[in-house]
Amino acid sequence: MKKNTLKLILMTVLCVVLCVAAMPFASAEGTSETAASTTAATQATTVPTVGTPANAAVSVGSASGKAGDTVTVNVDLTQNPGVIAMQLNVGYDEKQLELVNVSNSGVLNGYNSPSTYGGGSYTLNWEDGLSSTNNNGTGTVATLTFKLKEDCDKAKVTVSGKGHNADVSTVSVSGASGTITNTNPTTTTTTKPTTTKPSTTKPATTKPATTRSTATRAATPALTRSYNEQNTYPMDFDLTTTEEESTTDLLSLWESTTEIPTETMTEESTTELAEEEEKAPLSKTKLILIVLMACFAIVGIAIIVSMVRKSKG
Repeated sequence: MKKNTLKLILMTVLCVVLCVAAMPFASAEGTSETAASTTAATQATTVPTVGTPANAAVSVGSASGKAGDTVTVNVDLTQNPGVIAMQLNVGYDEKQLELVNVSNSGVLNGYNSPSTYGGGSYTLNWEDGLSSTNNNGTGTVATLTFKLKEDCDKAKVTVSGKGHNADVSTVSVSGASGTITNTNPTTTTTTKPTTTKPSTTKPATTKPATTRSTATRAATPALTRSYNEQNTYPMDFDLTTTEEESTTDLLSLWESTTEIPTETMTEESTTELAEEEEKAPLSKTKLILIVLMACFAIVGIAIIVSMVRKSKG
């Protein structure tokens, strides 16, 4: 009898140990999912840093002359981090200046620009597609020749653009501007004649005075209305009400009829969340663990029952 009791105790302890041993698997699932999401978030926020090339810079010269003269302006590349292609956009006022010629100095390779001028703008292009190394040359890259027009006073010549290096990285260009001044501008002054308007005096008109006759209105007594004599409360009441009393009655009527229902959304939202959590399906791992624990419990109960029967027999 003592041996059977000892066996029952050992089997019960074994079932408890098996149930406890299965519990870490459920917690391990949640831990692995959290670690995976943390790793994905870390990878998403990590951005590789890419080196940005330094900027290039240009300067534009200035010149002066009289109307009809031709002057030259140099475009210098003062800072060059290394390029294989560059595009510079030249802008000027075509009402004051006329672009008549553009010459390339050869500091940058692959010069390819249009041979026609006009329209207030011009594009300087260099592109050395066969080179695999950057060109770091500086100095005068082009010379612009302008003709001063009759209306020229003080005109600006602006240059801006961009480029790219052998690594196909964009190189920005800091723009600049120069000035072409007319040393003998033609100024014309125009004087507008002064006109004096004749003064006109309107005759004063006097309106006849009209006297209104004052009429005395008879005072009207306040309207009263009596209840029917058959009424239980035979009393008179005055129908005349002041504006202040009527306003007060309307406000009280509005306050009594407009009641704003107040509902507590917190309890409803909490109940809905609880219902959604109850309806949420179990994960596969938790379902497997529950089945295993149920199997262990059934086996343990079967063993205990069989041992009890043997002890009775």
